Amino acid sequence: MPSDKYNPHLPESKKKGLTPKQIEMLEKHAKKHSKKHIDTMIMVMKKEGKSFTAAHKIATEKVGK
Repeated sequence: MPSDKYNPHLPESKKKGLTPKQIEMLEKHAKKHSKKHIDTMIMVMKKEGKSFTAAHKIATEKVGK
């Protein structure tokens, strides 16, 4: 049965535009959250310029954990 958890390795294409600290935090965060949650966070941080915490709150409201 495949796991719906995100592989904590972020592809290079998704790292572009994020700070090293954001990348480090996302890789740790990805162990506990779904791929959709992490992808939403990445989009919010890159396109809207939100902080990690703000992106997490938005992703939780939109897609859950």
